[in-house]
Amino acid sequence: MTRFYFDEQSVESIKGETVLDALIRHGHSVTYSCKKGACKTCLVQHVSGYLPTGAQRGLTTQLKSDAYICACLCKPTAGQKLKSIIAQNLFVSAHIHEKQYLSESVVKILVEPTEEFRHSAGQYINLRRFDGLTRSYSITNDPDSKLIELHIRRKYNGQFSDWLFNHASVGESLLIQGPWGDCCYKASYRNDTLILIGTGTGLGPVYGIARDALSQGHKGEIYLYHGARNVADLYHHNKLLKLMLEHRNMTYLACVDHMDEKAVSSTRVEVGDPFEVAMNMHKMDSQTLPDSPQRIFLCGEPSFVTKGQQLIFLNGTPLDRIHALTYDYIDLRLSPREG
Repeated sequence: MTRFYFDEQSVESIKGETVLDALIRHGHSVTYSCKKGACKTCLVQHVSGYLPTGAQRGLTTQLKSDAYICACLCKPTAGQKLKSIIAQNLFVSAHIHEKQYLSESVVKILVEPTEEFRHSAGQYINLRRFDGLTRSYSITNDPDSKLIELHIRRKYNGQFSDWLFNHASVGESLLIQGPWGDCCYKASYRNDTLILIGTGTGLGPVYGIARDALSQGHKGEIYLYHGARNVADLYHHNKLLKLMLEHRNMTYLACVDHMDEKAVSSTRVEVGDPFEVAMNMHKMDSQTLPDSPQRIFLCGEPSFVTKGQQLIFLNGTPLDRIHALTYDYIDLRLSPREG
């Protein structure tokens, strides 16, 4: 047993537990979600005692200097003192500026913060509504806009996505936190070949990264692949065709699980897995040299992204040239899911 203190109350942890595990087991009301340090919703503040290495992994310099830690990454140490924080202190107020349906299941939400909020396409934010319910969504537009664009798919039994899709209205107040992540375009990539692969609404970030690169005068080639179940799910197909026509260094291809009879003649659409199609089109093998100009971005479901990362790395692509944004569909709740 290791005894530490949370809000001046004694907490005993057992071997192998994190601070978050121990707090949950003792019945403390703590907000948490992924338990991997990604969502940043289990932040607490370090007061005194030994702070283990890794407890602040992924936090901004400001959060680190304010002694915030991720409870899910922190191993308790004897006599360690921690305290809860007021969640609103880490959020910025905002409201829904615009709402547009992109398909039967995808809605575009434009969020306007009340203060400056620097962001890039490919990062993600935590969105919190009036009752405290919070979800993470990826950003699909560049840093020059004061609005934050989100592409959100209505999920089966998804409390937040259903609310945004069916009920939330323009002007609705929200709180936002972040941004997090670095799966985004940088000026140093200017001459690289960008291979952007997104499935479902994973298209949003890669579409935003492509637009960001083009707006900054990207010189290398850009290849964008969108994976979907069918042609109806290609919610930005025409915009991507237009983008390709407007830029000589931009190539777009849609990949679907199956082709509907009515869509047989669709332009730039073929049946196949987007990752496998990209692998066949580009050199992603052991001959790929560390100084290769190729840079790969993967956005979408965990199984797709993990598969892509592993295969590309094992075939010889350096890790620093593989950028990933995984859509872990998790809920941020005050108590664990039943069962």
